[in-house]
Amino acid sequence: MKMNRQFLPLFLVLMLASFGVAACNRGGVEAAREDRPPDVSADEQDFMVKAEKANLAEINASRFALQKTNDADVRDYANMIESDHTRALKDLTDLMKDKNVQQPKNLAAADTKQEMDRMNRLTGSEFDREFVNMMVADHQKAVEMFRDASTTAQNADLKKYVDDTLPKLEMHLEKAQRLQSKLFSGTGRRS
Repeated sequence: MKMNRQFLPLFLVLMLASFGVAACNRGGVEAAREDRPPDVSADEQDFMVKAEKANLAEINASRFALQKTNDADVRDYANMIESDHTRALKDLTDLMKDKNVQQPKNLAAADTKQEMDRMNRLTGSEFDREFVNMMVADHQKAVEMFRDASTTAQNADLKKYVDDTLPKLEMHLEKAQRLQSKLFSGTGRRS
């Protein structure tokens, strides 16, 4: 009986700690927001989800390129894309949480998977050219989407995210276009 009394306080402490951990795993502040509606319009929510998907597509494509390319310029570009879009994605997901915008469960677009499957069959300079072509096309779409959002976004925090991200996207597009010209003229650097 004396032994049971010694373990009772320990048991209670462990029990309380496990309840605390369980409460933290619900997301803390996020759990309190579950019933709160989003703080942005439906169009702004749609933009945020599309931007999230675009960031993920660019990150995945750049990681894929880093595995496949032997061209130093393509490798440098892919490293920049991965780094910049990872940072943009983190900022966006933080904003989505802050504005109570639900993140979609399935972010992989079927057309992106098909494109990556097609790219996987390519090698060497053929792969490099197609990767850069994809980056030009994707960044043209992203720049257009962000320019539209820059003029239509009503939420100040979202507008700041858009206005902070747009110059990087424009720079990515310009660099991709220069790299595209270089690769099609045959002056790329092999590593």
